[in-house]
Parts: sequence; C-alpha cells; structure tokens
Amino acid sequence: MIKDKLNDFQSDWAAMPQVEKEQILKLRNKTIVVSGHSLARCLCYALLFQNETRGLHCRVILAVPDKSVIAEHYAELILRDDFDFIESPYIGEIKRADYIVHTGFCGERTTDFPADFRREIDCAHRIAAMAEATGAPLILLSDSRVYGKPQPHRIYAENEYAAVDNTAARDGENQLLRTIEAVLCCEKKKRGFALTTLRTGVILAADAGIPSFLDEVFQAVAAGRPVTLFQSRQKYSFVYLTDVLRAVIYAAVALTNGVYNVAGVNATVSTATVAAILHDVYGDKAAITLTEGDEENAAPLATGKIETYGCPAAMQLETALELCVMSHLPENRGYRLPHTHDGRLDAIQKIQLAYLLEVDRICREHQIKYFLGGGTLLGAIRHHGFIPWDDDADIMMLREDYEKFCSIAATELPPTMTFQSNKTDKNCFYEFAKLRINNTAFATAFAKEHREMHNGIAFDIFCHDKTANSKIGQKLHLAMTVFTRALVFNKWNHRKTENGSRFQTAFTNFCVRLFPLRFSLWLMNHTISFFKRKKNAKYLYDGMGRNVYNGVFSVELLEQPIYVDFEGYQLPVPEQYDAYLRFLYGDYMQLAPLSTRLGCHEILLCDIGQYDSLNRPSK
Repeated sequence: MIKDKLNDFQSDWAAMPQVEKEQILKLRNKTIVVSGHSLARCLCYALLFQNETRGLHCRVILAVPDKSVIAEHYAELILRDDFDFIESPYIGEIKRADYIVHTGFCGERTTDFPADFRREIDCAHRIAAMAEATGAPLILLSDSRVYGKPQPHRIYAENEYAAVDNTAARDGENQLLRTIEAVLCCEKKKRGFALTTLRTGVILAADAGIPSFLDEVFQAVAAGRPVTLFQSRQKYSFVYLTDVLRAVIYAAVALTNGVYNVAGVNATVSTATVAAILHDVYGDKAAITLTEGDEENAAPLATGKIETYGCPAAMQLETALELCVMSHLPENRGYRLPHTHDGRLDAIQKIQLAYLLEVDRICREHQIKYFLGGGTLLGAIRHHGFIPWDDDADIMMLREDYEKFCSIAATELPPTMTFQSNKTDKNCFYEFAKLRINNTAFATAFAKEHREMHNGIAFDIFCHDKTANSKIGQKLHLAMTVFTRALVFNKWNHRKTENGSRFQTAFTNFCVRLFPLRFSLWLMNHTISFFKRKKNAKYLYDGMGRNVYNGVFSVELLEQPIYVDFEGYQLPVPEQYDAYLRFLYGDYMQLAPLSTRLGCHEILLCDIGQYDSLNRPSK
C-alpha cells in the first residue's frame, strides 16, 4: 500500500485534501501517462494514493529517462497492478491514454546544461508524438522562470514576458523552459492535440524532493540556528505542492487549451516577508539575516485567469512555510501544529467541554439518550478527548430524544448559554440545533454574513432520523432531503444552485425563487422527520448533517450507549462505535491530512470574551 510507505507530510500532499471527491472521480478508470522528474514522482504517488483511498481505479504509466530511476525511487511500485513504467525513448509504443501530464523541467535545476537541454527537448518531441497517437490531451507543467528576469514592481500575466540574458549561466534555465513550451506549442499546431500549460510559482513541498531556494532556511529555523537569505528587490510567487496537484486535476477535467499561472493564497511576496512570517511563528528560532546577494531568476505571477476559470488556490503561504519547517523538526513531526485560532484553541476546547458537561447534566436529569457525534466521537475514541486541532463539539440524538431536549433546553441552560434553532431564532435557518455562549463571537465566512443571528461560540446538536426500509424509499427520502436543504440554504444566502445537472439546477433555482423561505424551512423540517412515526424502521440517516451523503445505516448502531473517557470525564458513545465510525470515515484511526489539522473551520471572527482566562496558565 502506497499510503503505508509515505510519512505524514508526503501523505498530506498525496491525499490532495483540497480536491473535491466529485472532481477527482472524473478521472476514474482512466489511463494517465506521467512524464518528468521530481514533480512527476509526486503526481504518481498522489494518483496511486487516490486509487487506494477514493477508489479512483486509474492506471498510471510513468515515463522515466532510464530503468535506474525506477530502482532508486519506485521499487515499491513495480509489482502494483495499477502502475507501470516505460523508458522515455520508447513512449511512442503507448497507443492508449486518456491524459498525458508532462512535468518537464518544472521545479528542476540544471547540472549539465547542454545534456539537460538535449534530453528535455527530445522528450518534448516524443511526448507530442504520443499525444497525437493517443488523442489524449496534454498538460504541461512549467514555472515562473519562463518569464525571464522580472522588472521591479511587475507581476506577470500569462502573455507577458521579461528579457532573458543568454550570456548569463543561470538564465539558461529560463531559456530551456521557454524552449520546451515553444516546441510543444509548435507540435500542437502540427499534430492537433489539446495542450494546457500550467506555470507554477516556486514550489514548496515537505519531503517531496522538489528543491527550492528556501530549503536551507527551513532547515535552519527547525534547528534554531542563524541563517542568511538574500534580500529581494522583487516579489516571488510561491505555491505549495497540493495546489499544484489540484491544478493538474482541474486542468484535466475542466480546462482545454490555454496557459494558466498557479500560485498560493497571498503567496506573492518578497523574501523579507517570508522572513517576517517565519519570525512571527517561530520567534527567535527564525534568526534570518537578510543580505545583499544574487536573486533567484523567477517572476511573480498574476493568477486571476485560473481563478476566473474556477480553480482558486487553497493553501495559505503561512501554512506552506510552516509545513516545510515542520518536516525538518527532529521530534513530533506529524503532531506539532501551526498556531491556530490566534492562540485561543486551548480555551475554546475548555469552553466546549463545559458545554458537554452541561448537556450531560440535563440529559441525565431528564433521561434523554444522546451520544457524542462526528469529530467529537472520533476524538473520544482516537484521542480520549478532543481531536487536538478541532474547534467545535457535536452530539447526536434520535428524534424522540432530540425533540424532548429542544423543548426543555432553553429553561434548563444557565444564563450564560442560549439554545438556538430555526424555531427559536428568526434569523437562523440551520437544519440542526445549537447551543451558543453569550457575549462571545465565533463566526466562519458563512456565519459572518448573518450578523443578526447569534454567532457566539457554538455546540452542534444533530438528530439522526428514521428513513424508509426499501432502497427506492431511501433514495427518494435522501434526494428530497438534499433538495429541501438546498432550497433553504440558497434562499437564505441568496445563492444559485450548481449541482452538475442542468435540469436539476434549473428546477431547484426556480423553486428557490418561487417558495418563501419560511415555507422551504417547513418543507425541509417535515422532510427530514417524515418517517418519525414509523414503527418498524430498520435504518437511520443523518438528515441534518453533512453525512447525509453517506447514505443510511442500521438502527442497531445507535441503540445502546457505553461510556468512555473524554478529557477525564465519562461520556456516552454508541456501543457499536467502531461500525458507526467506519460508516462515517472508513479507516478512522488514520489521522487526517496534516494541512487539514489546522482547524476544521476558517474562523474570521473570534472573541472569547470573559473566558479568555481559560487560556492563561495558572500561577
């Protein structure tokens, strides 16, 4: 299994967590030919990782310069049924391919320029011949050096170029990248294949073997030793490997013919800004001295084109830099996390624990059965408490218990807490209930749009409802649930539905305009609870949560509670928690990709008010 051979950092970019499952599954059962060097190796690992974790079932063929490369880097892959390799001189023998990805010289350095030049240009011609023979679209990876030596204060769009000094040794790499692009553009006109070119910024990637001029800085910061870095007069565009892989997938399934720049979020900066970010995170361990010296010959990129075409970057520069430093730390490499929630996460989890204990008290006093749910249940089993990077808490109930809890919560809660549902808060249209801490603020980008709604620190309460026993009944119930939830969500947020089906999209948007919001809310609530009086129900579903897309599960999974340790307290989980968690997450004991451990929600408004003292060490 490839996922067992990768460490936390490699598994992070191989998992491609920023790529939607529906998007990557468009490559299912396809044959993908990958050619190139370090970046090609990473793409192969990522595609094989997707085969194992998302059932992609694609066949990956890697074109390598010679067999020695396979022995050095890919020995563990040779016996896989979904992987094959071929030496570059023989790629003309490939007669069938659905996609070709040529990473070329992207992110590479020359060691013997004449030999490298001949090898890369010969390979480009062979790749073009294969594209013609197979009819497969070609995705070419290039990088920001192709623009030449940038002018001061200039950021380069796809059709803008700076000069290249052919007499300078380092400019040879710029010229090589330009030549590869030019050769393939000419071949495209001659042979008639589709060509999409992605030009990346300076690629950052933990444990990927892709070099960058910041590598020495990352090693020094991890070790806490001084290091020098040239002070740039220009900006550089950086991009983490996951955004590069994400752009490759998007180019394969959604883009045809064109050139697109690829960089990270807020990642076009000077070296002084890089040093400042690292110092903000690591303090005096980031002893970086900026000096005069030769600058890297790479241009800053304008990325508006690919964003307009639907593929904005997902990885913040600060996160990318932190991951790279973390990969050089000697201990706890996969668990040491970047600073999240501006240092408030410990206090937020203590507040959430207080919620849990209040709910537990109420439920014990009134004989209400509940279970820890979602990530809180996962944390209880895997970590005996909160998931270390989680910032919210969830519980789940069955319908009878849920309605009983909702009827008494407002009078049972202490005055510092508020019970919120779409029946108690006229500005709230969530399908599930929440508890809120008064005089606090905790809003995601979504919640921040609704200032009239109570947006204090929240605790989510979900109901798992009965559904039909027949397959067709279940399918109709789930479809109606998704449909009515879309009516409410899109009406509430003044958004249009885009679900991939032209007819369904048009019909849903028509109903959104036609139905008043309160009617859609009534319809959604009644749809979710439609089978609540069914006597012999065999199945449940998560009609209120995002796990609705997982389908139905047996009522037996939520019959009996048992008590487990959670942050030193005994709290209820389903007796059959293993089967339930496997239903939700698959192999739930595997940690989430490292870059997603930075907090489940992007919090834009956070004020924990009087509870800030929970974040201070006791004297």
